[in-house]
Amino acid sequence: MDLEAFDPRYLVTLDELYHPHWAARKRQRIRFLREVVARVWPDGPPARLIQVTGTNGKGTVSHFLEQGLRGSGRAGSWTGPHVFDYAERFHVDGEQASRAEISEIYRERLLPIQDDFCARHPGESLSFAELGILLSLHLFARHGVRWGVMEVGAGGRYTPLMALPMAACVVTNVGHDHPKTLGTELWQRALEKAGIARPGVPLFTAAEGPAREFVTRAAAAEGAEVYALREDDVEHPAIPRALPRFQRRNLALAGAVVRALDPDRALAELIPTMTATLTGRFWQPAPNVLVDVAHNAEKVASLVEAIERAHPGRPLRLVVGLTRSRDVVKTFAPLLPLARRIVVTSASYAGQDPTDMAQKLRAVFPEVAVEPAPRRAYERERAALAPGELLVLTGSVYMIDLALNPDPYVLHTNATFGRRGSSYAAKKPSI
Repeated sequence: MDLEAFDPRYLVTLDELYHPHWAARKRQRIRFLREVVARVWPDGPPARLIQVTGTNGKGTVSHFLEQGLRGSGRAGSWTGPHVFDYAERFHVDGEQASRAEISEIYRERLLPIQDDFCARHPGESLSFAELGILLSLHLFARHGVRWGVMEVGAGGRYTPLMALPMAACVVTNVGHDHPKTLGTELWQRALEKAGIARPGVPLFTAAEGPAREFVTRAAAAEGAEVYALREDDVEHPAIPRALPRFQRRNLALAGAVVRALDPDRALAELIPTMTATLTGRFWQPAPNVLVDVAHNAEKVASLVEAIERAHPGRPLRLVVGLTRSRDVVKTFAPLLPLARRIVVTSASYAGQDPTDMAQKLRAVFPEVAVEPAPRRAYERERAALAPGELLVLTGSVYMIDLALNPDPYVLHTNATFGRRGSSYAAKKPSI
């Protein structure tokens, strides 16, 4: 496409003119949260904040940042989604928040804020994401956190995090995610993600190809100071060559952000401190079992690269599930050359029908079975593993939760998220 014709400010203007009620509502929610934060912290949020968005790697980069910034003061993070437990979203100095502390902050701090908000705005209430942001800020305040890393759920321009001032912004990359809400075109998704940019605030990105130009132009149009990762950054001697390329880019990106915020930190000293062991990301819960929450084609391609490095030549059995309208064939295509067998299963309240997914996969792969209950699918395939085979569970976070969550109470609560909403179609989750 003609990049010279790409006019970010005008394209955002057209989008909001064409969808005025939607845009006005999004801006109103940002104002609501800004108002609440100002009432609780009149001198500003209790930590210097870094906002992270992107298609892939934003959770990993967020945790790299938290770990790297610990050398410059206490650091915390708020990320998502969680795999098994809501508490996974909250960390301080690398330690997950306790259930007891989350309950205490909710009851003693958030409930009064919610009640006050509802009294001042009849018919409104603070949302799931807004309460999560406030909970993280209270955790940061309680633990004296200097640096808080905040991950965007999807998109960026209209996220509630836009209510908060940022010391830096990060766009990891732009790929094929959420086309219904973020747009079918690459430039539309870049506009949404680069929309986190703020005047005079540095924005860092590891986007490549046309996405890099779209992100750079969109962020610059918002007045941001843009730093686009160079190949020299990825190939820096301090970054281990043995790592998959996507992981080297994540490390290089996080390293660039930390060094911009604290120039006294040397990359060679910084890189070894940055670790990110995230639940459900290239995780081995049992021998010959690998779990990864890869739910788009780019993430699956990265998973394939990691598998080929860590388990070269091993044939795979796959247990997969997907949510909403994701294309099952395009999503899992990078894994098919490594697979011997695929079992399609369900993915909780938002999941696609496994029979429909299996029918589509059979057009491109011969050995496809259906087991609606994720835990049964996992147990049966694990028991049937042949010597040398690796069982891979991937796709929806909800599917992995149903298959492996050790806490039956939290598992059921997760699987029926939204059951009290008028639009929720209650159904018993397959377990």
